[in-house]
Amino acid sequence: MIYAYEAVLLLLLLPAAPVLLLAWLLGAFGPRAAALERLRPLARMPGGCVWLHAASVGEVEAASPLAAALVERGVPVVATALTLTGRGRLRARLPGARTRLMPLDLPGLIELSLSRANVAVVVLVETELWPILIHAAHARGARVIVVGARISDRSYPRYRLLRGFFAPLLARVHALGARSALDLERFVALGVSRERCCVVGDLKLDRGEAAEPSRELVAALGAGPFLVGGSTHAGEEEALLEAWRKLRAERAPGLRLLLAPRHPERAADVAKTARRQGASVGLRSQGAAAAEVVVVDGVGELASLYGLADLVFVGGTLAHVGGHNLVEPVLAGRVVVHGPHTENQRTQADLLAPLGVLRRVENAAGLSRALEELWLDPERNAPARAAAAQIAAHSGATERALGLVLAARG
Repeated sequence: MIYAYEAVLLLLLLPAAPVLLLAWLLGAFGPRAAALERLRPLARMPGGCVWLHAASVGEVEAASPLAAALVERGVPVVATALTLTGRGRLRARLPGARTRLMPLDLPGLIELSLSRANVAVVVLVETELWPILIHAAHARGARVIVVGARISDRSYPRYRLLRGFFAPLLARVHALGARSALDLERFVALGVSRERCCVVGDLKLDRGEAAEPSRELVAALGAGPFLVGGSTHAGEEEALLEAWRKLRAERAPGLRLLLAPRHPERAADVAKTARRQGASVGLRSQGAAAAEVVVVDGVGELASLYGLADLVFVGGTLAHVGGHNLVEPVLAGRVVVHGPHTENQRTQADLLAPLGVLRRVENAAGLSRALEELWLDPERNAPARAAAAQIAAHSGATERALGLVLAARG
């Protein structure tokens, strides 16, 4: 099956090569240096290397403690990400590991990477199931581990349709640590041996309390109170702006809005949207202490921003995305307002809902009402402060994942 996949991939790439080359020269794939980095094999590493791969910022943040634990034990680690922002967070979080963008999942390039880096174990985070990487690692005797493995409600039907492709691929996975019992059953249905599966839990639940906001961050933002929209997507910023304007006009004249788009490259467009609504806008990177609306155009500070917030909305939930990290703001002591689409965060939602720290809304009008109700409650964030200890009882996913990796490495 993998040879058919490689053949189809090459048949598609060969005629498209001139177009792809032109697109690269025009910068369509981002900076040229980044595109070239994806075409280079991994650097040489000592024997017994662990190659840990995470998609982007959220997965990097979740998996960094695992990588750091390996480095502390003297294990050589190369950590890769798909995105530039993910690579940036790897560099910030893992100074003791070699970090870079993932090489493209191409025949030859992946085999050379595994050989040069002396990879003994490949650790894939969540759903980073790259066919050539998995096949090549298995073929050369490296063990493939999937940690925090999950399949979303939206993706699962597509995986089932392609079971004939995924079953032989997943048969090459040495061990799979699922995020939840439901995720485990889904992977078993796709072909992973039940004997090689276990539930390690959600790596994102192992995040400790956010560090205190730096003096530089506080100075750049200025004084609150703040409504923070974290990890927002198109359409959600407009809903937040509308709710903020209404709340500011009727109840909270000094309230300021912090918008942290999920993809920081959207920051300029988000700022334009806010300006079109008549707000004074500043970018966090340029200092925005006097702005009514601050657009966060970097990564790595969202947990600290939640700690400065009076009100919090988590994005990817009004937009049909599936939601982003719900635990992070609760660990910062803030109740979370979110939309109906939290299927990608089911484990977190199931944990948090009984603790009274989630406020679900169905649409923009509901968002406005919920924010007003919370603003009028002086004890609005008390449930989140009380929930921290109960969340801590569900920690341990990183240690369980670490056990899988060390056992595979031998």
